[in-house]
Amino acid sequence: MKALLVNPSQTETFFNYKHALGFIRKKAAMPPLGLLTVAALLPDTWPRKVVDLAVEPLTEAHLEWADAVFISAMIIQQDSVREVVARCKGKGLTVVAGGPLFKHLYPEFPGVDHFILGEAEEILPEFLRDLEAGRAAPIYQARRRPDLSLTPVPAWDLIRFHHYHSLSVQFSRGCPFDCEFCDIVQLFGRRPRFKTPAQISAELDRLHDLGWRGDIMFVDDNFIGHKNRARELLLELGSWQRERGYPFTFNTQASVNLAREPELMRLMNRANLTSVFLGIETPAPDSLRECGKRQNQEVDLVEAVKTIQANGLTVSGGFIIGFDSDPESIFDDQVRFIEQAAIPTAMVGLLSVGPGTRLFDRLRSEGRLLGRPTGNNTADCGALNFIPRMNREKLIAGYCSVLLRLYEPRAYYKRVFSFLKNQGPSLARKRLPGLPGLWKKLPAAVRVFWRLGLAERGRRAFWGFLLKVGLTRPGRLKAAVEFAALGYHFKKITAAFAAAGRTARPV
Repeated sequence: MKALLVNPSQTETFFNYKHALGFIRKKAAMPPLGLLTVAALLPDTWPRKVVDLAVEPLTEAHLEWADAVFISAMIIQQDSVREVVARCKGKGLTVVAGGPLFKHLYPEFPGVDHFILGEAEEILPEFLRDLEAGRAAPIYQARRRPDLSLTPVPAWDLIRFHHYHSLSVQFSRGCPFDCEFCDIVQLFGRRPRFKTPAQISAELDRLHDLGWRGDIMFVDDNFIGHKNRARELLLELGSWQRERGYPFTFNTQASVNLAREPELMRLMNRANLTSVFLGIETPAPDSLRECGKRQNQEVDLVEAVKTIQANGLTVSGGFIIGFDSDPESIFDDQVRFIEQAAIPTAMVGLLSVGPGTRLFDRLRSEGRLLGRPTGNNTADCGALNFIPRMNREKLIAGYCSVLLRLYEPRAYYKRVFSFLKNQGPSLARKRLPGLPGLWKKLPAAVRVFWRLGLAERGRRAFWGFLLKVGLTRPGRLKAAVEFAALGYHFKKITAAFAAAGRTARPV
């Protein structure tokens, strides 16, 4: 059977980095890791193709070739899913779907023939046996959470690396915390499960053998969900990198209690794990209590961020506005916190209520839900799919003001400079590119200088920022240019949201 695996498209968000990727001529931030893992679980005798709509269109030739189409998606991809399913059914193809989008919303996709609900490692083989025998059922529900030793090396040979800025690896699933707005516990459990360090080394060997050199993200929901397991992996990663001349730079997601783990931060540096995304959410203590973010209540958040930065790591932060307990001052509080902590890339979103979360159940019982989430809480007023305690128009206007203040060029460059000035020395050893590598980076730098230094408003702030870094921190000029490119993306997304926010109407 010829299997076509399709990753649907999604709208622009902070997280897809579209406007920054244009400078380096990449089409997407990362490939669809889940879909590539599913591809590796299919029978070796099946011809397989992957179509990622983030980098290429789904053509008639693709559909003519296929016997069955496998779709994996998140909520933000739901509109594209419907278009893909309609095209597939128009060709009489069997459609199989799985992923977070379908966990609770599968009844809303009648064109799908078979749903794989839950993690694929154990339930997919049962479906494949039934499909071969001609008795496949409409719904397959995973009965337990699989041992990740069953997870194969993803089918990396099915994509073209040059389309992507970064590749991805998963070490664990699940999170020991249970924040009210998050569905990770519902999807993957509260007790994290892990691959062995040997499995991770095998995946990295495969990427290395295929020629990848560059950034890799550990897409774990909380890389330090089990500190001893994280330590074991980091020791393995450090040795692996050293033996091969440090071909990769890693980044990941973690909880703020990382600041209390100096050994882990040291090992991260030595493994070339150079940046972490922290779910900070809010500086408002009452809002943290409301959403059950207890790990953030136990530390001084500004000091935690500064401690992680002082250990040579770059911190990105996720923030949410719209909690019931948010004070009237929340907009000023968020901006003040982000500036004090010197977090360059602060992804601030409106609170969005997804099915499968404790928040969804609570607001439904209170009669405050207004519909399904869009999955995009950073550039879409439709993300606010509930009746907030604060006046809706005031909330949206205040949110727009936060983004505009954070990504106004002078304010942004000031924050980046504070970070570059305060970040501690990194123990990481980055692979130094030779002359061919430097030559490849030159066109991207020229595009950044042209766009931000000549064509865009804020060019005076841009040149002033680079001059200040060059005079005081010349070794950080490359990082300064990269942050400038990221700031351009955030500014573009902010402008789009601000325009939508000004025309928003009550739901």
